[in-house]
Amino acid sequence: MEKELSLGKALLILALSLVLIVSAGLFVGYKFFWNQYEQVTVDDIQLKAAMEVVKKDPKDPRGHLALGYQYLRRGEKDKALREYQEAQKLAKPDDLAVLFNLGLAYKEIGKKDEAISYLEKVVKKNKWHFLAQYNLALLYADKKEYEKSLKAFEIALRLESGAADVLVSRARVYKDMGEIAKARADVEKALKFVPDYQEALQLKQELAKQQ
Repeated sequence: MEKELSLGKALLILALSLVLIVSAGLFVGYKFFWNQYEQVTVDDIQLKAAMEVVKKDPKDPRGHLALGYQYLRRGEKDKALREYQEAQKLAKPDDLAVLFNLGLAYKEIGKKDEAISYLEKVVKKNKWHFLAQYNLALLYADKKEYEKSLKAFEIALRLESGAADVLVSRARVYKDMGEIAKARADVEKALKFVPDYQEALQLKQELAKQQ
């Protein structure tokens, strides 16, 4: 069974593997030589580094993925989507990284049907893609397609049984379905893994008011 890395790890590895050396050079430059009185953040350096990678080799889809990720982190969703679309033009049609990132970008800008379409392509090729299954579960729930949502949650939790955020998200689906006992069970399990998880504690209070 192939397990996927968490979102932070998977995308960060992609970005950093491409921009680490460039970032280091830019950091030294900013710190010791250029614009000594200008405040430059790590995010700014990483964005600049990703831009340099794309400029150096504009036909490499990984560079556009890295740049798209940096834009998405900054909340510049339209720019992120454009970079992911460019990566799609350059990559193979079944490139999972491109398909997943496009799905995530469409989800972030609120285009749920497009997001679902891309993420379903991911899980069709790799059923055990944790992040694709989790994001599909959330999208299906938003569209009130609860049975599809629960199936996706089930697979995600088979991969990461201790994922408290996944458990709380599924609990909210159960709550919307009126399955209060199942919702409570998921919340309690989440709190065993993360006792001070505020979202879980809040949902526990909400559920306590229901019969």
